[in-house]
Amino acid sequence: MFFAKHKKESVVLMTALLIIAYIGRFTNLIWLFDVSMIAIAIIGGLPLVFRAVGALKFKIISIELLVSIAVISALAIGEYSEAGIVVWLFSVGDLLEEITLKKTRKSIQDLVDMAPKTALKIESPSDRSFEEVDIDEIEKGDYLLVKTGSQIPVDGQVVAGNGHVDQASITGESKPSHKEIGSSVFAGTILSSGTLVVQAEKVGEDTTFGRLIELVEEAQDSQTKTQRFIDRFSQYYTPLVLLLSIIVGLITKDLRLAITILVLGCPGALVIGVPISTVAGIGSAAKRGMIAKGSAALDELTKIDTFVFDKTGTLTTGQPSVGKVVNVNGDQNENLKILASIEHESNHPLAKAILDYWQKDDVYPVSDSQIIDGRGIQAVVNQHSVLVGNERLLNEAGIETTTDQLSKTSSHVLLAVDHELRLALEVSDQLRPGAKAALDNLRKIKDYRLILLSGDNQAAAENMVADLNFNEVRGDLLPVDKAAVIKQLQSDGHQVAFVGDGINDSPALSVADLGIAVGSGTEAAIDVADIILVNSSPAQLPIAVRHAQKTMRNMYENIAIALLTVLLLFIGLFTGYIYMASGMLVHELSILIVILNGMRLIRRN
Repeated sequence: MFFAKHKKESVVLMTALLIIAYIGRFTNLIWLFDVSMIAIAIIGGLPLVFRAVGALKFKIISIELLVSIAVISALAIGEYSEAGIVVWLFSVGDLLEEITLKKTRKSIQDLVDMAPKTALKIESPSDRSFEEVDIDEIEKGDYLLVKTGSQIPVDGQVVAGNGHVDQASITGESKPSHKEIGSSVFAGTILSSGTLVVQAEKVGEDTTFGRLIELVEEAQDSQTKTQRFIDRFSQYYTPLVLLLSIIVGLITKDLRLAITILVLGCPGALVIGVPISTVAGIGSAAKRGMIAKGSAALDELTKIDTFVFDKTGTLTTGQPSVGKVVNVNGDQNENLKILASIEHESNHPLAKAILDYWQKDDVYPVSDSQIIDGRGIQAVVNQHSVLVGNERLLNEAGIETTTDQLSKTSSHVLLAVDHELRLALEVSDQLRPGAKAALDNLRKIKDYRLILLSGDNQAAAENMVADLNFNEVRGDLLPVDKAAVIKQLQSDGHQVAFVGDGINDSPALSVADLGIAVGSGTEAAIDVADIILVNSSPAQLPIAVRHAQKTMRNMYENIAIALLTVLLLFIGLFTGYIYMASGMLVHELSILIVILNGMRLIRRN
């Protein structure tokens, strides 16, 4: 139907007819007034009737049904002005809701519009003759030229050139990040200076940018427990208003009063208020680099009393380096070659640190390699049985690991060959900038219990976070141990959020009341988590908590405004201060108020 598909044009037409109607009234052309009001009622009323009938097919008594009955009844008793004004006000409110929802979803559309459409493909890192191709034609491993001011089209690694990249679309951080050979870059970010050659690692929907768009789109269609309650409440509330109208009409014999009850009882502000807060809250969080997989995640974040942190890659940079090397038995170069051979098969951050230290391509072939969860790797290298990992791995194999040459407050990587300890490396990591300030800001919000869980030995874990003032630090933990700690906290009555980044954090992220992953983490961690801190900064955590509180507070404000409006309207109706048209005006004003209140969340702090 034309009027249903063209709401804006319909409202403009009805507004013009309303002006004509009052011109007729002031010039004593009553017929013009009546005809114009009837026309308004038909133009705006027919779409309402069709929507009401459509809802009834699914056994839903909708708001449109209440208004439709009220308008038809008003026309039947000759109250043309009431019918016309009610329809016009309802149509204006409906249009405002649609415009506002589009505006609150604009943050997602902005992300979609920013997705790269084409790329400059080259044959090699040194090549500067390019071919502009559609983004769908790019494959993993392709080389792409990125010029100043252009979008980076894929997730990948810089293989030539250097420059500064604006990563605000991914991380929410406006300060440009310097990129050089070896740096990782994200699709959708802007090269603000310099020239880069990027080798594609992820393309299309698999990029961080593509996944973020998908996550936020899904999240904005989600519902909190509060919203589901409101939806159920509306299902019972609307028939109740209809029944009340019938009873009042039968008792008082006042059809006008019964019709007015139908109009004033519409829970429009109640129905629109919660989705407006939800969509605006999730959208504005995305623009700040915080992806919530649903409004329920924001709701849960406001209830947390305990934050449990992983250490490596979460509070630290996840870029460890090799310090002291202790050769226990055998030739040191041979031992390092065996160790590098094993680490060549791993993508663990420690493996990268060891390979950076070895800096040779000369490695042995490896066979029968097997990851021992939370401990290390066992394999056969050059026909020797090899274990690489922590003290726990070697001790479980019956190998003595005690040596006075290693610091007890450092993390170690141990090498055992043929059941003999050969080599030990001390590795160190750095805390992320702002980690201490982030935890201090968390404590200012609420007296949270802060706990650190680490696979490192107890002394090393305590030494690394000595200045962060954790309530509790636990080391020597396997992934299953971390999950068990969280379950124990939950059984003690705590609402627990776990913050992690790695594959080994997945059990803890899954079992926690709320899983929070840093954006630099593995795909497994990000898939399991409920909230993602895209730029991996701990400073985003207190910001996320405050934003969640603000979103939920906004939602409850809208519910209160809606319920209070209905209450005051009925009081005004039965005391003789409110009538059908004036009540509908107040009703639509309440919708406008909750819309404006929800839109406050869009403003960027």
